[in-house]
Amino acid sequence: MYLDVVVRLSALGVALSSAPSSSDDMLLKFAIDKVTNHINNQTNLTAIPAGLNEIAIDMVVGEFLLTKKAMGLLDIETLNFEAVAKQIQDGDTNVVFAVEANRTPEAQFEAFISYLQHSNTDFLKYRVLTW
Repeated sequence: MYLDVVVRLSALGVALSSAPSSSDDMLLKFAIDKVTNHINNQTNLTAIPAGLNEIAIDMVVGEFLLTKKAMGLLDIETLNFEAVAKQIQDGDTNVVFAVEANRTPEAQFEAFISYLQHSNTDFLKYRVLTW
């Protein structure tokens, strides 16, 4: 899962420290353990099911970014949230989305973290009853 998370972070434009014992590496491993334990506790399983792999990766990324921000190690001003479509035109039809309402980087970051940290309803399919 570690490599998948690193790839997801790099795809989002988040640069990690390249040193193997860096604080980024330690925070990332802690986030992976935390999310893995959370999913295992919610599902009563010993391993994350394949159907929850992408959700687990997003949850780890959200946990990692939130921890870095809380520690003051993440400059959210450098993150690019401009990939969102503001206007779509198809023939004579033109749709403009109201994306300017929450344009502060802080609000965009909080919305992104909320998106990454999915609700527990995704776990219901994999839940196992224990006695």
